Amino acid sequence: MATDSFGDTNRHFWNKNAKSAFTQEWALALSEQLRDCLLSSIDWIDIRKSSSNETPVKIIDYACGNGLVSRTLVDFADVIRGVDVSDAMVDQYNDLRRQSGISPERMHAVCGNFLDSGHNDAIAGPDFYEADAIIMSMALHHCGDPQAMLSKMVDRLRSNGVLVMLDWADSASGHAAGASSHAHGHDIMGNSDASHTISKSSFSAGDMKQLFSGAGCNPDTVGFRPYKETSHIPESVAKVKGGVDMTFFIAKARKP
Repeated sequence: MATDSFGDTNRHFWNKNAKSAFTQEWALALSEQLRDCLLSSIDWIDIRKSSSNETPVKIIDYACGNGLVSRTLVDFADVIRGVDVSDAMVDQYNDLRRQSGISPERMHAVCGNFLDSGHNDAIAGPDFYEADAIIMSMALHHCGDPQAMLSKMVDRLRSNGVLVMLDWADSASGHAAGASSHAHGHDIMGNSDASHTISKSSFSAGDMKQLFSGAGCNPDTVGFRPYKETSHIPESVAKVKGGVDMTFFIAKARKP
C-alpha cells in the first residue's frame, strides 16, 4: 500500500498551526494578492462555463487550507470540493463556508491525500473525479514528489480540464524587484519554522512546463505568469534581516 510520509509531516504541522496560519498581517496581504491574481486571470484560465444541457462545472481546490481559492471562485463553478491533508484546515474551510451561507452541496471540503492510497476513502467517490479544473495554491513546494502529485491531479480531470498552480517563482521567472532576495529561497525556507514541510522552495517556467508535460498535459497549452507585485515575507518568518520580497506565479495546462 502506497504511503506519503511527506504528507504526514505536512498533516502534523498544519494541524498544529491551522489557527494561526492565516492571521498574520503578511499572510493576509498575500491572500489578497492571490485572490486578485485568480480573479484577474479567470478568462486566461478559461474554466468551462455552466450549461443546462451539460454536467455541472466542478472545481477541486487541492491543499485547500481555509478555502481562499474556493471562496474566490465560487461564482465560476456549480460544485467546488476542497481536499487537504489537515483535519484542522478542513474544519476551518467548512466553518467559513457555513458562515458564508454556501450550501455543502455546492462547496465542501474533506481530508485526503491524492498521493496516499491508504487515506483515500473520502476522495474515492465521483465528486473528486472528472473535474473541470483542479487548483493548487501555494502548496506545490510542500509536496515531496511534485511530479507524482501533478500526475494524480491530471487523473482526476475531465478531458480538456485545466490544472492550475500558484506558487513561488524562482529568480529567473519572477520580477527583478524580488529576484535578488528570492535567490536565497532555499536558505530562507531552510531557516523557517515550516522548513521541514518544504521540498522545493520555488519553480521556474521551465520547471512547470516539464511537470505539466510529465503529468500528461498538452505541452502546447502550458502558460506561466508571474504576479505583477512582489510579496513581502517578514523577518520573523524568513529569518533574514529585514525580511525578503518574493514573487509568486500562476501557471496552467490542459489535459488532452
